Amino acid sequence: MARNALDAAAPIRVPLYRTIADAIIRDIRRGRHLEGERLPASRDLARALEVNRATVHQALQLLKGEGWIETNKGGGTRVARRSSAFPVLGPAPAWDRIASSLLTRILSEPPVTEPVSVPYDLSRLAPDERDFPAAAFAALLADVARDGSLLAYGSPFGYRPLRETLAERLVKRGIPADPDALLIVNGAQQGLDLITRALVDPGDPVVVETPSYAGALSLFRAHRARLVGVPLDGAGLALAAFERALLEKPKFAYTIPDFQNPTGLLFSPARRAEIVERAAAAGVLLVEDAFDADLLVEGALPQPLAALAPAHVVHLGTISKALFPGVRVGWISGPKEFVHRLAALKRVGELTSPPVLQAALNLFLVRGDYDRHLAKMRGRLKHRLALAHRTLVNRFPIGTRVERPSGGYVLWAELPPGVSGRALAAAAREKGVLLSAGAEFLADQSDVPAIRISVARGSASDLEKALEIAGAAARDLARQAARRQKSPAREVREAAQAAEAALIQI
Repeated sequence: MARNALDAAAPIRVPLYRTIADAIIRDIRRGRHLEGERLPASRDLARALEVNRATVHQALQLLKGEGWIETNKGGGTRVARRSSAFPVLGPAPAWDRIASSLLTRILSEPPVTEPVSVPYDLSRLAPDERDFPAAAFAALLADVARDGSLLAYGSPFGYRPLRETLAERLVKRGIPADPDALLIVNGAQQGLDLITRALVDPGDPVVVETPSYAGALSLFRAHRARLVGVPLDGAGLALAAFERALLEKPKFAYTIPDFQNPTGLLFSPARRAEIVERAAAAGVLLVEDAFDADLLVEGALPQPLAALAPAHVVHLGTISKALFPGVRVGWISGPKEFVHRLAALKRVGELTSPPVLQAALNLFLVRGDYDRHLAKMRGRLKHRLALAHRTLVNRFPIGTRVERPSGGYVLWAELPPGVSGRALAAAAREKGVLLSAGAEFLADQSDVPAIRISVARGSASDLEKALEIAGAAARDLARQAARRQKSPAREVREAAQAAEAALIQI
């Protein structure tokens, strides 16, 4: 018995010729070898696979016996016209031919890649994994998973107790939130997608900040919105430009008034009131993205736009940026009729969001774990923002302008004239530092002398070292730009010489 049990537990060794045969079968099924197509000679196959020619012969005999290939005298080996083992499939679909116009537009955007492994990452707005309260959250998740009702389908609106908890938190910020007018979504990005799908047809105008969140711009372009850019000044959206944009009758205006991405700007209370007043007068909906409103490190946070005009503002929030990016829980709060329409749209594509995850998050909030986590995060974040600002001022070339934000993860550095943001991002990457070129945050993606720095990841020493490396690269580019620029005296001298030469020729 023991011997039999041992034999049963031993791994089954697949002969090499069988492995080779199976690989050829997969290629035939996928259309890489078509019916009637001649296969490479056994000698060539053996050389390509670096195996004995006799092993290839065994594989081919097996394929012939199973009906996958046929041999003709003097004609070599070909894929069988009709396999007795399995129908021979034709070529794979031509994806470019059958792709929707939406997919084609999305693929035209810069490719989405996995995070690159480099020593220093100043590009991502995701908290460092070492800061995660993973153990505390895992314990809550294990507790709620014992409730079988949470393993069934839930409401498309989301877990009711979590909606009630989030509504209470929003009320404390002055937003008259209602659990029945609050929709749980898989992060703020899904919420923004739902809003855009619900409102925007191709060619419809949408007002955006200049610069603005790159993910939102990509999303709007994918839906073929016509982007109407409004620049920022020191207090928020520039009012004159905003008023002109409202004349376009946009479907909505997208804004990030709390630690704006990518500039880190906190809109002033007065400017918030003016933005709401003008949008309401024009009958234009405001979509307020408060993705990092919890990350205030000093001063006071002004009232949200949704607190100033609840009937005219849809408020987006998320837990991902301050807690775990992998916990995809965000919310939409706004006029009840509109939120219910979004829930119907969400139901079509997703049915519901995970109740177990939402139940654990609700306990994390109710028990105070989230607020305690925020207190620790804010202390570290305040130090990182001050360190990054100081290093940028001291290590980047003269003429660099940067403001120290009062919260959030990002600083926006305007570089000296002639220094390309894209060139600096490329040069820094070569030296092991990832940062974001300013072009990523513009509707037309044109290159500008600016970069965005994220302080979300790494230690304080890593942050300082990374900015020193990036600063050295920026100084090199600034010197190159200065050499390219002619001095005024030289230009005058060359103009005079040219004029003198022209007179001599006359």
